[in-house]
Amino acid sequence: MLYTPHFLTGAVIMKLFPDPKIGLPLALLSHFILDLTPHNDFDLKPGITLREFFAFPKKRLYFILSVMGVDYLLTILSFLWILFHFQNYWLLVGGVVGVLPDLVEQFLMFFGVALPGWQDKLQWRVSAKYGFISYPIVSLISIYLLIH
Repeated sequence: MLYTPHFLTGAVIMKLFPDPKIGLPLALLSHFILDLTPHNDFDLKPGITLREFFAFPKKRLYFILSVMGVDYLLTILSFLWILFHFQNYWLLVGGVVGVLPDLVEQFLMFFGVALPGWQDKLQWRVSAKYGFISYPIVSLISIYLLIH
């Protein structure tokens, strides 16, 4: 799943459960629960290296990089919105914790570690035709819950 829904869901959980001893573990748990919803991960499987990723055919590589770029931008905008609108650092921490498992896995790839398979069994991957529906739905529900 992309970063934005994970981040926003983690922030919502910290809003609903402001005690960090409760909210932060729930924000982390939300990551794995969201991965159990139907989504598309561009068919990136455990064991892939950065070298293999960048060797994809140009059309596929540019599509993935474009979607990831939009996702990173939306995550940054969500971070800034929460920072300036709510001025609640715990919401931001919850958002980061919600993304943390993917951040760790992808960060390791920059050090030559192939994409680990820690979370692979928890993924409900579907085709791109249906897999991109859950992202805006989860994100919009999270935004609604943050506002109300």
